Amino acid sequence: MRRWLLANVLGWTVGLYLGLLNPVCFAGAGIIAGLTLGAAQLWALHPGGTSDRRWLGLTFAGAALGLIPASLIGGLAALLGGWNAAALVAGAILGGAVGAAQSRLIDSPPEGRLWWITANLIGGGICGFLTALPIIRGLPIGLLVGSALFGYLTGRLWLRWFPESEEP
Repeated sequence: MRRWLLANVLGWTVGLYLGLLNPVCFAGAGIIAGLTLGAAQLWALHPGGTSDRRWLGLTFAGAALGLIPASLIGGLAALLGGWNAAALVAGAILGGAVGAAQSRLIDSPPEGRLWWITANLIGGGICGFLTALPIIRGLPIGLLVGSALFGYLTGRLWLRWFPESEEP
């Protein structure tokens, strides 16, 4: 569980920071975060190096495909409700898309997969919302707390629904 928490904090924080430094476009943040998060989570699930690399590919695909509606709907939420609302909505959509993609690899009944998607959606929304809060300018405290909560929520769910799988 500690490895899973660390993987999510590092994956989201480093990925989003690298993405925001991307000179091509702001939208690259989600794609870079998807790759970084997928790699960190893969490490947490398979610390010895043997792994199913499909996790990385699906996490990336979920982030890349989820980025389009997250950007569009998040932009609309920004116009209607402000930056905090936009970050919450965009984070939820991005998290849900990542969870939906990852659920393809989870060996579980459909309700377990649905819970995985839901946990990622809620965790993504919380992470996005906390990231938008200006707790201390220049320091990613909101992102660190949000990504830790994301990791805790998804990790607890993993232990509940997939106890026979490798522990996060």
